[in-house]
Amino acid sequence: MLISTIVLIVVRLFSVSWLVQGISMLAVAFGGFFKTDSASNGYFVMATFLPSLGLMTASIVTWIISPFLARFIAGKHDAPVTVPSLSLLDLYSFAFVFLGLYFILNSLGNAFNWAFYWFVINASHGDLDPEQKKSFYVLSRYIVTLLAGFACLLSGRKWARKLHDKQSET
Repeated sequence: MLISTIVLIVVRLFSVSWLVQGISMLAVAFGGFFKTDSASNGYFVMATFLPSLGLMTASIVTWIISPFLARFIAGKHDAPVTVPSLSLLDLYSFAFVFLGLYFILNSLGNAFNWAFYWFVINASHGDLDPEQKKSFYVLSRYIVTLLAGFACLLSGRKWARKLHDKQSET
């Protein structure tokens, strides 16, 4: 396995992470967009959605140009790394499991903390006031990341096989 192959997997791992972060930012942006009076202001719309859309676009572009980046980073001395029992499929599978665990562990505590806060407020006050409902959209960011983590963890081997087969074709 070449160094450029390992770099390719790491770059693609980051691009998937950026995509999930962009989607979770978009969920929060939609929450703020629908709860604000200045939603008709063009600047507000750009300021709300541009960061998440920019991050999602950067992730897709990074995914597409990742083979070029891997060759560029590895340079002229793209030496083989000999790991006798580790295949490319295993490396891709490890990457998805790692990313899934990272997403789950990164968002699970925040999601439980927010859910606990919601239940305590709901039990003591009966209902959330408008300001608390507005912050409810922050929970969607953690939920999106948590769901993406479970998707990577549970479907990682299938996705790894597809990426491996596609890379083997080229």
